[in-house]
Amino acid sequence: MTDVRLTWPGRQPPGPLTHHNLAPLLTIPARAIGMGNARLMAGEALAVLDRLLQEGRAGQVDLAYLDPPFGAGVTWPRRRDVETAEGRVTQDVVAYEDPADGLAEWLQHLDTVLDRVHQLLSPRGSVYLHLDFRRAPHARLLLDERFGPTALRNEIVWAYGLGGSSKDRFGRKHDVIQFYAKNPKHTYFQAPLQKATSQRMKGLSKRATDVWQTPHAGLDAEISGAWADSLVDLTLSNSDHQRTGYPTQKPLALLERIVHASLPPGGLALDPMAGSGTLGVAAVQVGAQVILGDRSPVALDASRGRLVALGCAVQLDNIDATLQVGNLSPLRARIADQRVRLETSDGSGNGVETLSAWGVLDGSGQALAWWDGGAERTRGQVPMELAVNTGDARALLAIDTAGRLWQGDLVS
Repeated sequence: MTDVRLTWPGRQPPGPLTHHNLAPLLTIPARAIGMGNARLMAGEALAVLDRLLQEGRAGQVDLAYLDPPFGAGVTWPRRRDVETAEGRVTQDVVAYEDPADGLAEWLQHLDTVLDRVHQLLSPRGSVYLHLDFRRAPHARLLLDERFGPTALRNEIVWAYGLGGSSKDRFGRKHDVIQFYAKNPKHTYFQAPLQKATSQRMKGLSKRATDVWQTPHAGLDAEISGAWADSLVDLTLSNSDHQRTGYPTQKPLALLERIVHASLPPGGLALDPMAGSGTLGVAAVQVGAQVILGDRSPVALDASRGRLVALGCAVQLDNIDATLQVGNLSPLRARIADQRVRLETSDGSGNGVETLSAWGVLDGSGQALAWWDGGAERTRGQVPMELAVNTGDARALLAIDTAGRLWQGDLVS
């Protein structure tokens, strides 16, 4: 069979690794037993991947999930409701831009990403690439080139219930997830089971197929299938309890299916385009390690908030100063009697309602006291006081609802 190669104007082979500087910003200790741990890396996808290879992580990743921009021609905001002194305010902050043009540049970037992911995957590892009709056909050819046509395990169709209707075409109601193995003969895979629907197999289970369906929008829909982590019969509506306000958030059940099928116990998962961090949530819940990367402060805020809410250990690292740390004036923190109180130097309280998270750190960046509301679609009142178990507090760190980091003064 003659090899097929995708080409585009100006196509170049993936270049050499680029060196990237990394600075640890924040470490939040675990609060729950049995959870995995998560590392958040602030940076563009290629910077995250190159940094991991720079750290000697080649051959260590067991599961990679990629959910890149689809070429939809949309600027996506994160919508949140924030409680203020004047009442609830709806806030839109740009999460990321997904331009419809620039296909050649998109392919060049994805080709390099796949090259780095292939290097990072372990011999038993696999990659899931999530796209839709716009660019999935192009990506399939790139995957064939990088992994080999026989490495394709499945072309998964995820059919969902909301959106996609039209008067001049059939409704667009599905995405495509390409599942490729690093080494088809050694890939870790545990076929999920689901409830059989035929009369012949009534009451029995069968292996799940490559068509996954979440057709309804009801909040109280029951889990479909005969296994505890099967897909919930639910597409995320705007009012769903899982919602963080992040625009392209995927249902947790979708990533749970991928994690349970392809992440070995104690394995390492990676998503360098993490968005709202759903892969991280699915991975830490089974006790795994996960590395999430994103260049968007808004995405990092949503991801961090969800992980902290689960009680797992979270580390935030900054690549090439992607996140800038500003001066949080006039806010400050007062330490007294094993408590830390957030206050304003002018007594106005201005700025408190814009916070998504805040706490005090020791000299190494570990949080001694931390409150986090980054997971919340409707962010409630910001607590003004936290308990501190040690007198080693050295810095006030706060994150606002746009994902920006701010430092403030500590006073006694």
